[in-house]
Amino acid sequence: MNQSLCSHLRHLRLEHSLTQQQLADSLNLDRSTVAYMESGRITPNLHTLAKLKRIYHLSSWDELLSGVE
Repeated sequence: MNQSLCSHLRHLRLEHSLTQQQLADSLNLDRSTVAYMESGRITPNLHTLAKLKRIYHLSSWDELLSGVE
């Protein structure tokens, strides 16, 4: 996965003062899945990205995917 997306996902989580476990609970995922997304070991699917967009109250996909080339 693109490193800038990994970093951005982590930044958004921290900006919203969420732990990996809290975010995982909101996404109905394991904490390790959130850690893998933030480290680039896995790429979130479209369904997960849509949930992240709602959780972070983002109005556009660009805000979620900023920094992705």
